Amino acid sequence: MNPIKNAWYVAALAKNVSTTPIKQKLLDCPIVLYRTESGEAVALDDRCPHRFAPLHKGKVVGDSIECPYHGLQFSPDGVCSRNPHGDCKIPAAAKVRRYPLREQDGLIWLWCGEVDVVGSPLSLGEFFDADHRTLISGYYKLNAHIEIVLDNLMDLSHAPFLHPTTLADASNTESLIFEMKQEGDAVIAYHWIPNARVSPQFRPFWPSDVADNRANITWTPPANLQLDVGVTEVGGRPGDGVDLHFAHLLSPAGANETHYFWIAARNYEIGNEEVSRIMEGQVEQAFETEDEPMIEAVAGYMSTPDLLALKPVLLPGDAAAIRVRRMLQLLREKE
Repeated sequence: MNPIKNAWYVAALAKNVSTTPIKQKLLDCPIVLYRTESGEAVALDDRCPHRFAPLHKGKVVGDSIECPYHGLQFSPDGVCSRNPHGDCKIPAAAKVRRYPLREQDGLIWLWCGEVDVVGSPLSLGEFFDADHRTLISGYYKLNAHIEIVLDNLMDLSHAPFLHPTTLADASNTESLIFEMKQEGDAVIAYHWIPNARVSPQFRPFWPSDVADNRANITWTPPANLQLDVGVTEVGGRPGDGVDLHFAHLLSPAGANETHYFWIAARNYEIGNEEVSRIMEGQVEQAFETEDEPMIEAVAGYMSTPDLLALKPVLLPGDAAAIRVRRMLQLLREKE
């Protein structure tokens, strides 16, 4: 089950890319990311074509990156721009692959496909406008196939059991209302728990113990998800309460390795750095002590990342994740 290649994937948080080169891996390809002295982000094959030294161990010189082994320099288009040896002539083959790059919404997106660039990266939209909300972001790496990670994110029914103290309340499971629908290429899973105990993450910011709770997640291919969670007064409109919007952006590092980038935007306690630190701690706990161990344990017990080939028992909450897997299979067949 190879990941989709002809797509835009997040390679890094923009704030982490500087004039100090860093290494990344996407679709089993080693990539070096850096910024030129003018601030432009660049993505090139990390292997120098001379002796295959890692370019990320070199340094940025002007707009170029210099190989640490023999000093060859490569410009942002991947072509060797300086050979400091002998007659200084540059061999025609002295070039590396340049990856199309877009810097958008605080993210570095790369096109790793084998065909010309198609379309643009996903736009996160108004909910991630830093002028109206407070944003936090982070990154994790998982030792699991990207579709197993997608299974976890598209099935929010696990939250009361895996995250009972961080993200959801286990006492609310029997009143959950679930609906799934597809709009074009997007799959949306709606979860409502009306007139129920407030989710743990919102209790410090909500005046009562009871509210209408929601958690709605939207997938767009190949591995981009936007999650809207929040609480409102019983019978109220969603926009009138407190809410938290997450972008979960997955990228395949290798066959069984997944990059997991996330951004969270809240409409409450705007600008409060202490609340941001608390939220970062909640995300860290939910991921590092709950999601990550479970996802990797599941991956270890699956003899193949092809869930349907294992003929699993299916529950109503699995509908969205199964739809996503079937759509990804169609995309694979087209490739």
